[in-house]
Amino acid sequence: MRRRTFCTSALAYISTMPLALRAFAASGAEASAEIPVIRRQGGEGFVSRKDCDDLRASLRGALLLSSDPGYDNARHLWNGAFDRHPAMIAKCAGAADVIQAVNFARAHDLLVAVRGGGHSFSGQSACDKGLMIDLSLMHSVHVDPVLRRTRVEPGAMLGEFDREAQSFGLVTTAGAVSHTGVAGLTLGGGFGRLARRFGLACDNLRAADVVTADGRLVETSANENPDLLWGLRGGGGNFGIVTSFEYGLHPAGPIMYGGDLLFAASDARAILTQFAGFAAEAPDEMYVAGGMWTDEKLGPIVGFNICYCGRPEDGERAIAPLRTFRKPVRDRLGPTPYVRMQTDFDATYPWGWGYYERSGFIKKLTPEVIDSVIAIMDAPYPADADIYFVHQGGAIARTKPEATAFWHRDPLFALLIETDWHDPSDGRARDESMQWARTQWAALQKFTDGFYVNELSADDPHARVRSTYGGNYTRLVQLKKKYDPKNLFHMNANVPPSEV
Repeated sequence: MRRRTFCTSALAYISTMPLALRAFAASGAEASAEIPVIRRQGGEGFVSRKDCDDLRASLRGALLLSSDPGYDNARHLWNGAFDRHPAMIAKCAGAADVIQAVNFARAHDLLVAVRGGGHSFSGQSACDKGLMIDLSLMHSVHVDPVLRRTRVEPGAMLGEFDREAQSFGLVTTAGAVSHTGVAGLTLGGGFGRLARRFGLACDNLRAADVVTADGRLVETSANENPDLLWGLRGGGGNFGIVTSFEYGLHPAGPIMYGGDLLFAASDARAILTQFAGFAAEAPDEMYVAGGMWTDEKLGPIVGFNICYCGRPEDGERAIAPLRTFRKPVRDRLGPTPYVRMQTDFDATYPWGWGYYERSGFIKKLTPEVIDSVIAIMDAPYPADADIYFVHQGGAIARTKPEATAFWHRDPLFALLIETDWHDPSDGRARDESMQWARTQWAALQKFTDGFYVNELSADDPHARVRSTYGGNYTRLVQLKKKYDPKNLFHMNANVPPSEV
């Protein structure tokens, strides 16, 4: 009797403590029934362990708390610069699990992060002390070779998608790093080696199933909820959690012509000037991404990664002028399986390193841009830094800006400045790398207009996000008010629902 009275009194006392003290007290045996959390709008609170147990019981997948095996592995992201600790991780096995997780988050007013492939530059696939909805168990890819359609779950990686589609001689635009997730790539637009011929990944999205903030599973296509499909095509993760993507496919491959072509940086100005003209006149089948960096064996270089997605013999002829810019220091161009080509950058962007990037669109590679880039790369820079030009145009530019949520259709390049550090816990390397990129970006940003939302940085202001959606922004806000009026899904390139 005395023990029961004591426990009741202790719990009553704990309930009057400040939140920080309650969290400390929660480590005790009797008080462990509550888990500290962050609310949707940033306030602190608690969720009862019983409620967590009820959620766990409702899932076909799993619910992980910080003490559970597998929690640390599940919370880690590709960008090791972010080391976040969710209060709980819902590892969803299907759409029904996603519905349960969304309803739980809404009922408890929790901060929510959604993890598809976990490849977020800005680290927003995870959150501290909120609910992380992890879709990595949902990674099936089903190809219909007759209809040339494919259904892909949101946890699938691009490499899985490419391998399944290429088994039937089919493709669609799917990035340039095979361990990137399909979901985030598509929702932000989706560049890739095939985009100049077939359009962005989002341009090839034909239908989707979406769990909205009210817990409904909504089907969207050209004939059903077409406004939502419009928003998913480049509007990011603002409108719900996609549990299934349907894409149109195109015959191509399995062999394409491409690879790497590297030149000494001493000829940078002449090479980049010639590249500017070559890229502007290239056929749709030609993708040439170029940049400057230091190769560990060759030293400072100007390099190109090339993919010609037409007939390989045509590709060799089309690429021939590139080889005449100067004498290459490395030439690894040749007929290559597309699936293999899609892994070219995998080792350059491994999981777990720290990454920081700034980017923006440029309509052409002008002498002023070239001079600024060379000036930056002639000065000392971090060992793993680079400046890159991602080739756009072609079919991307032939889609009207208002046809999808992706606004910036006419730039010929995305200009990127990137840096990484191998040990994400090395604070000095992180600070030096990020400061270098920020400082140099200040000299380059004036040439840009808008940016690719999948390259959002954690320190990008909202005004920059608003600007990049351009003339589509008002429509996106209206769509947000319809499908997520309380902004449950805001860990993304966010469109708040209150800005009409």
